[in-house]
Amino acid sequence: MFIYLARDRNREDMATVRVRMFATVREAAGVSETELDASTLSELLEGLRTRFGKGMAAALGTKGSEGGRVVLLVNGRNTGAVPMDEVPLRDGDDVAVFPPVSGG
Repeated sequence: MFIYLARDRNREDMATVRVRMFATVREAAGVSETELDASTLSELLEGLRTRFGKGMAAALGTKGSEGGRVVLLVNGRNTGAVPMDEVPLRDGDDVAVFPPVSGG
Protein backbone atom coordinates (compact mmCIF):
# COMPACT_ATOMS: atom_id res chain seq x y z
CA MET A 1 0.00 0.00 0.00
CA PHE A 2 1.25 3.50 -0.83
CA ILE A 3 0.12 6.79 0.72
CA TYR A 4 0.81 10.16 -0.85
CA LEU A 5 1.15 13.05 1.61
CA ALA A 6 0.10 16.59 0.81
CA ARG A 7 2.95 18.86 -0.15
CA ASP A 8 3.84 22.32 1.06
CA ARG A 9 5.39 23.96 -2.00
CA ASN A 10 5.75 27.31 -0.21
CA ARG A 11 9.10 26.17 1.16
CA GLU A 12 11.75 26.04 -1.54
CA ASP A 13 14.13 24.07 0.67
CA MET A 14 11.78 21.10 0.85
CA ALA A 15 12.59 17.92 -1.04
CA THR A 16 10.12 15.19 -1.95
CA VAL A 17 11.57 11.89 -0.78
CA ARG A 18 10.43 8.29 -0.89
CA VAL A 19 10.23 6.73 2.57
CA ARG A 20 10.32 2.95 2.89
CA MET A 21 9.49 1.46 6.28
CA PHE A 22 10.30 -1.98 7.64
CA ALA A 23 9.18 -4.32 10.45
CA THR A 24 7.73 -2.50 13.50
CA VAL A 25 8.01 0.90 11.81
CA ARG A 26 5.93 -0.39 8.88
CA GLU A 27 3.41 -1.88 11.31
CA ALA A 28 3.10 1.48 13.10
CA ALA A 29 2.44 3.26 9.80
CA GLY A 30 0.15 0.62 8.33
CA VAL A 31 1.93 1.06 4.97
CA SER A 32 5.31 0.01 3.63
CA GLU A 33 6.15 3.26 1.85
CA THR A 34 5.08 6.84 1.35
CA GLU A 35 6.33 10.16 -0.01
CA LEU A 36 7.03 13.07 2.28
CA ASP A 37 8.43 16.58 1.90
CA ALA A 38 11.32 17.49 4.21
CA SER A 39 14.64 19.28 4.01
CA THR A 40 16.45 17.19 6.67
CA LEU A 41 16.09 13.78 8.30
CA SER A 42 14.92 15.52 11.46
CA GLU A 43 12.02 17.11 9.56
CA LEU A 44 11.25 13.79 7.90
CA LEU A 45 10.99 12.00 11.25
CA GLU A 46 8.74 14.74 12.61
CA GLY A 47 6.56 14.44 9.50
CA LEU A 48 6.24 10.69 10.02
CA ARG A 49 5.27 11.23 13.68
CA THR A 50 2.66 13.79 12.68
CA ARG A 51 1.22 11.73 9.83
CA PHE A 52 1.05 8.35 11.55
CA GLY A 53 0.51 9.33 15.18
CA LYS A 54 1.41 7.82 18.54
CA GLY A 55 2.31 4.38 17.26
CA MET A 56 4.86 5.86 14.88
CA ALA A 57 6.19 8.18 17.56
CA ALA A 58 6.78 5.15 19.79
CA ALA A 59 8.44 3.21 16.95
CA LEU A 60 10.75 6.12 16.09
CA GLY A 61 11.48 7.21 19.64
CA THR A 62 10.81 10.59 21.17
CA LYS A 63 11.56 13.81 19.35
CA GLY A 64 14.54 14.47 21.63
CA SER A 65 16.22 11.23 20.61
CA GLU A 66 15.80 12.12 16.90
CA GLY A 67 15.75 8.67 15.50
CA GLY A 68 17.93 7.11 18.18
CA ARG A 69 15.68 4.06 18.14
CA VAL A 70 15.81 3.47 14.39
CA VAL A 71 18.38 2.89 11.65
CA LEU A 72 18.12 5.34 8.75
CA LEU A 73 19.58 4.86 5.29
CA VAL A 74 19.58 7.64 2.72
CA ASN A 75 20.08 6.26 -0.78
CA GLY A 76 21.45 3.08 0.77
CA ARG A 77 23.95 4.82 3.04
CA ASN A 78 23.71 4.59 6.81
CA THR A 79 23.46 8.03 8.40
CA GLY A 80 25.25 6.71 11.49
CA ALA A 81 25.97 9.17 14.25
CA VAL A 82 25.40 12.31 12.16
CA PRO A 83 22.81 14.58 13.85
CA MET A 84 19.48 14.27 12.02
CA ASP A 85 19.18 18.02 11.46
CA GLU A 86 22.53 17.96 9.65
CA VAL A 87 21.52 15.34 7.06
CA PRO A 88 20.09 17.23 4.07
CA LEU A 89 17.55 15.64 1.77
CA ARG A 90 17.18 16.22 -1.97
CA ASP A 91 14.33 15.58 -4.37
CA GLY A 92 14.13 11.92 -5.23
CA ASP A 93 16.13 10.66 -2.25
CA ASP A 94 15.18 7.23 -0.95
CA VAL A 95 15.04 6.94 2.85
CA ALA A 96 14.75 3.52 4.47
CA VAL A 97 13.62 3.34 8.11
CA PHE A 98 14.44 0.17 10.08
CA PRO A 99 13.86 -0.66 13.73
CA PRO A 100 17.01 -1.04 15.84
CA VAL A 101 18.98 -4.20 15.16
CA SER A 102 20.75 -6.26 17.76
CA GLY A 103 22.28 -9.65 17.86
CA GLY A 104 25.40 -11.50 18.42
